[in-house]
Amino acid sequence: MDDKEIQRVLSGETSIDPKDIPQVTVSTPDGKSTSIDDYDSFMQFLMTASMNAQLVKIRKYFDDRRPNGLIQRFNPLVTDQPTEIKVDYAAQSFSLHNDGPDPVTVWVNTKLRPEATVNNGETMNVKYETHVIKHFYLQCAPTQTAAVRIVAKD
Repeated sequence: MDDKEIQRVLSGETSIDPKDIPQVTVSTPDGKSTSIDDYDSFMQFLMTASMNAQLVKIRKYFDDRRPNGLIQRFNPLVTDQPTEIKVDYAAQSFSLHNDGPDPVTVWVNTKLRPEATVNNGETMNVKYETHVIKHFYLQCAPTQTAAVRIVAKD
């Protein structure tokens, strides 16, 4: 069936020859197969199942956007050795304040992404739509140290 013929069928000018309707069979895990005789009902079932799967994803996304009101606090001393901080549960946002005396380099979740530098006395605030913050990586330049305060919010 070419494009022009499909347009004629959709406009109602002609109908589909039953021999042009694809034969659909469903195979079960035990190797048996069943022919689908009512193609329209089968397609309606597939579309409904697909829509339900998408609705579940949307529901999970909106549920993940809702904060739970939990707060986690960390007060590490950062040196020139990489410091990894794992949060107890994924957070939506965090605030990191550098009490100094030196700058701190910060990575969120992975060291493969670009870093941020927080100087002495500065505060870094990050907020995501969903609960994706799971790790912090902190490091100072060689021979430098800094005390930081981190508040992660769920």
